[in-house]
Amino acid sequence: MLSKISIREDDEVLEKLKEIYETDNLSHAIRLAIGEALVRDNNEKIKTLFPYIGKKPLRIGREVVEAFRQSECDVFVDVFCGSLAMICYLPYDTKVVVNDIDGNLTNLYEVINTKPDEFVKELLKIPYSEVLFEKFRDDIRNNTFETKLQRAVEYYFLRFCTYRGSNDFTTFKNSTTSDNYAMRFQKDMKMVLALSKRLQTVEILNRDFRRVLEQFNKPNIFIYADCPYLGTEKYYKNIFSDEDHRDLSKMLKAHKGKFALSSKAKGELRKLYRSNRHYMLEFEATAKMPDKRRREQLIFNFKMIHKNKFGEDDIKTYR
Repeated sequence: MLSKISIREDDEVLEKLKEIYETDNLSHAIRLAIGEALVRDNNEKIKTLFPYIGKKPLRIGREVVEAFRQSECDVFVDVFCGSLAMICYLPYDTKVVVNDIDGNLTNLYEVINTKPDEFVKELLKIPYSEVLFEKFRDDIRNNTFETKLQRAVEYYFLRFCTYRGSNDFTTFKNSTTSDNYAMRFQKDMKMVLALSKRLQTVEILNRDFRRVLEQFNKPNIFIYADCPYLGTEKYYKNIFSDEDHRDLSKMLKAHKGKFALSSKAKGELRKLYRSNRHYMLEFEATAKMPDKRRREQLIFNFKMIHKNKFGEDDIKTYR
């Protein structure tokens, strides 16, 4: 049963709400805000644990989750999971499989999943130190570990302390007058425990994407592919080649279920995915500059129902 409610709030707050949810429909924005609040109340809020190149912001994550809902698939497979941003946006009851070719990442998530208390206990012993940062960087580069726990602790420390989420771990992130990273490092332990709870129902894989797509090729499976963007591959530890992009496009086009691919708007990518059966949702440079060149896009193999904040249908055939 639907009920009407009255809300008294400053116009500035209401306008901000519409901006956050990218809609001119205030009622729709309020419904989304209430829905997210209910999810936060029913489940411990989780977030990504460190900066990571390619991490998806809320506005894109929300669209992927909505596409998954409309797909009516039962399983969400994140083929290039990176910092686990997507499980922060998905409902707790979603059956999720995450995969990444980086064994340091997947080992970290497995340890957080299975040994959260030991992991946090070891981290709390570590001072926020540039000397340790350099030592741990050498350990990671040379694979000198005695246990999976040690590997996870040192890798997490590097990830947290690295400036702007760089994968080469060259620059230590010093505290400033506005940001006390040493204090934040200690406080974020509660987020580790919240993520551990979420990972209890998540399957973690460390495979080449081809093996994942071969195994999870069924009508009830939704694939989310956030591979390194064309032209940005050098920023990742594991190089994603032109051949990898071609293989990924072939396997996604042959996928029996539904998929969403994150990408930049590039001509080379259009050659790989252009089809009357594929659809595209573009994201503007900023919410306030609709005429600026679009920076990111999602490509789907089904037509998602979507209304942008100007009230026009902006899902286009990918031709």
